[in-house]
Amino acid sequence: MKNLFIQRLLVSTLLMVLGIIKIILDTSVGFNFAYVVLFIGGIILLYSIIAYFKSRNNKLFEKEMSKQYDERDILIDGKVAHFSLHILLYEIFIIMFLTNFVAIQTNIVLFIVLISLIICEFGSRKYYNHVL
Repeated sequence: MKNLFIQRLLVSTLLMVLGIIKIILDTSVGFNFAYVVLFIGGIILLYSIIAYFKSRNNKLFEKEMSKQYDERDILIDGKVAHFSLHILLYEIFIIMFLTNFVAIQTNIVLFIVLISLIICEFGSRKYYNHVL
């Protein structure tokens, strides 16, 4: 979303100046539309100032929260990688033991390792997201 603070500020000051000029120059008796223009300009000015400060506070809050989530994601990635490395090590030892007794094709072994690591990473990431 674009920051429209400057445009809103210019429009509100223009409306307020036009309303003041109309009030000063209008000498007719009856309802004066200049008060409505002045009022609308004031409302737009108030709205733009509030929106500007609110978005600035939200940006600071979002930066702080994103820093915390980045630190948390780095921690989770490290724990998942550590867990996956241990699983890979155990799988290699098991496959090395099995190849002494059974002839296994390389493609099948790599496919088994790949699928088990995908499942392991998905499960451990879900676990660490839940725990942390």
